[in-house]
Amino acid sequence: MNSEETYKILIVDDDKLAVELIKALFSDNKNYLLFGAYSAREGLKIAKEIIPDIIISDYYMPERDGLEFCHDIRNDPELANSMFILLTAETSVDKKIEGLEKGVDDYIEKNISTKVLLGKVKAFLKIKSLQNELIKEKEKLRLANIQLEKNLSEIIAVLLKILEINIPDAKARADKAKDMARYIAERMELHEEVQKKIVFGAQLHEIGKIGIPERIIKSKMNVLSHEDLNIYYQYPVIGSLIVSTITGYDDTAHDIYHQLENYDGSGRPEGIMKDTIPIGARILRAIVLQEEMAMSGMSREEITEGLRHAINTKLDPFIASHAINYFIENKADISFKQSSIPIDELKSGMVVAEDVFSLSGVKIMPKGMRLNDRIINFVKERNIVDPIVGGVYIYKQ
Repeated sequence: MNSEETYKILIVDDDKLAVELIKALFSDNKNYLLFGAYSAREGLKIAKEIIPDIIISDYYMPERDGLEFCHDIRNDPELANSMFILLTAETSVDKKIEGLEKGVDDYIEKNISTKVLLGKVKAFLKIKSLQNELIKEKEKLRLANIQLEKNLSEIIAVLLKILEINIPDAKARADKAKDMARYIAERMELHEEVQKKIVFGAQLHEIGKIGIPERIIKSKMNVLSHEDLNIYYQYPVIGSLIVSTITGYDDTAHDIYHQLENYDGSGRPEGIMKDTIPIGARILRAIVLQEEMAMSGMSREEITEGLRHAINTKLDPFIASHAINYFIENKADISFKQSSIPIDELKSGMVVAEDVFSLSGVKIMPKGMRLNDRIINFVKERNIVDPIVGGVYIYKQ
């Protein structure tokens, strides 16, 4: 117990003399801040104000007895960690067991020696001190996790901005992939941490396209040569290398690496099949397949039918089923409601779908702004001296 630390002790008894006697026992210790109350109701009110480290309460009191008072304390989130001792003349073992089950930390008989009472309280305060340290460490860990989540979100945003430079609509696809991955992972009742990593992978499943030559990335698949297709299909390998540099996301990198594996073993890069394909990669395969169909101009109904035809060939049947339900339940708009537009193609009347920032970090246009000729001219002039990052997203008409 830290000699510099102070502890708040609340004594509750309907006998005022008993309260004063117990307070007097502890008054010599400068580390103790002592408070008294003369009923359970008053004790609860004071407890909420001071958040005591330890409560010493009489068992038998009018209105609410000590057990009921303990119940009130344990059901208050701010007070639940206070140590609770009952002073009683009760000798029934059953009664004591009932109290311990309801959250009483210990019973002390009223006729116990003052030396034993002081010793017990000191021991409980040592426990409370350790408990307080654990709570502080837990809060530090919680704040650290919040910061990590924030950092991770910022990493995703930066990577997607970079990807947007050469890959049209990459962010829109990433957002939809995130929603679809979460839907499927939740329906499969995967562990929360596994879900988190799969969703993260879905957002960055195209990130490897950064390393593919622009002429190949911006060409339609059906016009690429066999050699160019082999280069194009290296993007999962490149993506896995990028994500593997993020601590704690090796499984995600593995999912991205295997995102083009087919359930029947006909995929790439290794031709593994069925359950040997990581679960996250099987989910990504469904996402990639529906993206390919969407970009080829297929309707929602055609994509749904395409997913059905891919069952047991390209897709895990259970995952395909969830993917189909995602489209049916959410009436997913596979045409994407927003698109990245080159600055030279901006027209009066278009509505900005995402905040637009320049390279220096200045917000050029807010989401929801309707463009006119004056704004477009300003944006074009600004882009010359302070280029816009990631293009301009416009709601599709």
